[in-house]
Amino acid sequence: MKGSIVLGTLALLGLIGALLYITVTEIDRMQTARVAYASRAVESGALEFENRCRSCHGPQGKGTPLAPALNSADLFNGARLNAAGFSGSVEDFVRGTISAGRPVPSAGTNYPQRMPTWSDRFGGPLRDDQVDALVAFVMNWEDRALAEATAAPALPPGESVGMDIAQTLPEGDAENGRTLAEGPLGCAACHTLSTVGPAWAGDATTPGVGTRAAARIDEGGYNGAATTADEYLLESIVDPNAYLVSGFAANLMPADFGGRLTPQDAADLIAYMLTFK
Repeated sequence: MKGSIVLGTLALLGLIGALLYITVTEIDRMQTARVAYASRAVESGALEFENRCRSCHGPQGKGTPLAPALNSADLFNGARLNAAGFSGSVEDFVRGTISAGRPVPSAGTNYPQRMPTWSDRFGGPLRDDQVDALVAFVMNWEDRALAEATAAPALPPGESVGMDIAQTLPEGDAENGRTLAEGPLGCAACHTLSTVGPAWAGDATTPGVGTRAAARIDEGGYNGAATTADEYLLESIVDPNAYLVSGFAANLMPADFGGRLTPQDAADLIAYMLTFK
């Protein structure tokens, strides 16, 4: 009898100890589970963004002439919400815009395409969990975007390339040019992922921009002289309205790259463009 009591007491104490252990570790376990769930949502959102959003909002959400940057401090610091007259949270703003779209342009903007409706609640193709994943992915940029905005700007390695297309540029690195085009400059959004601007790649009937640039030597001209392929491409970067390819309107491309790029950046970008034969 006494043995049964002792065993029962020990079992009870063991159960109490187990419950205490579970109680103590539950917070950590739940925190781990929340982090894992959030990470999976961000991963799923990244895939959705790559398939549905990248062509307009650009690689890493840095924006293009088609749509505004999402990986940007003005979204997360409240400036964009204030401009739109939205009094809720950034997360609610992002979710509402993704879900219901934006059929009219925001004040002060003139993007050529309007934000489509994505949620199936409003006639779009995405389920709630897919919308939530996209929201999680966009919100994942908050710390990085705010940090980049507050960090002291680094001086460029050289002076800006300016507007003189007859200048001698350094030797270009095509691979770095590709990184610039697909990353911070957003060129890929309009010239490779879509055809808002002239396509860089060629097809069965039209050669790539690396070949077309040389063919336009006698078409443009700089200060009355014929341009080289490099000069034509530099002009198309720093002064995009100087020569308009047939079928494309003026002012589609930002006109400030002459002040934003170093000579090396411009040389690298041109070297990459010349690979499209």
